[in-house]
Amino acid sequence: MHEKLTYSGHECKNYLYFSFDADYFDTKKITDEMNMAPNSVMIKNEPIPKSTAWKYQLDAGNEIDLEKYLQELIDMLEPKTEIINRLKNQFDLTTRIQFVIDIDVNPESSTPYFGLNKKVIDFLAKTGTEVDFDLYKTNTIGTLQ
Repeated sequence: MHEKLTYSGHECKNYLYFSFDADYFDTKKITDEMNMAPNSVMIKNEPIPKSTAWKYQLDAGNEIDLEKYLQELIDMLEPKTEIINRLKNQFDLTTRIQFVIDIDVNPESSTPYFGLNKKVIDFLAKTGTEVDFDLYKTNTIGTLQ
């Protein structure tokens, strides 16, 4: 049996991020080597978070065209492919692109969309980056009047 989608409220807050993940690692070294400031860092602790993460996030808000945000993220990361791979090997890290998407249950609203073009797929393959999706329900019925 599958769990129900989590309810996210009355406003769509779509975003996506690229992360380095592992049990423990020096997130400052990632920032220095990538020459990018993360939007957030989590350090493993008990009971949560269960791992350490360095995240660079792009907020899309209520935009439904997530493809342009994905392309912007890939355009920033692709020139750093060698650095990403070196950091992954040096610190035993995994990488991930995470989509956090609010699906509006309002029948008048469009659903978010994106595509994985060749450039995105090439980056994912060259860096061994996983893709993950978190989907949440949002209900804007009556709030957009």
